[in-house]
Amino acid sequence: MPDNVILDSSVIAALFFFRDIASEKAADAIAEKDLIALDLSMAEVGNVAWKRVVHFQEDPELTFSALQECMGFISEACAPIRASDLISEAYRIAVEDRIAFYDSLFLAASEKENAPLLTMDRKLYEKVKQKRNVQMI
Repeated sequence: MPDNVILDSSVIAALFFFRDIASEKAADAIAEKDLIALDLSMAEVGNVAWKRVVHFQEDPELTFSALQECMGFISEACAPIRASDLISEAYRIAVEDRIAFYDSLFLAASEKENAPLLTMDRKLYEKVKQKRNVQMI
């Protein structure tokens, strides 16, 4: 696997909000890699935290603490990419691959950086694995 990897929000969320095999797989997959994340990831993992509290009745304070750690990880351990810099390419990918625009932003980042997108989103992976540089972990 190349040294640079683009992190899908599902991988970041697994690191901080799930304490199971998914979090172990995510941690193993990113070990000794140069990490790249979209600024959009902050909003997406914030939504994961909200779901953990509202839908799964997890402790709001513990979840907020995990969210703060997650935000620190994104801003300190990952090189940032602005989603706004990927609009044209992401739009092309979204239409071409018939996927949601926000998912196509991550794929556009992968193309821009010539680095694989690491994801835990099986539906996305299955849809684009034949033509995009994406790896399921």
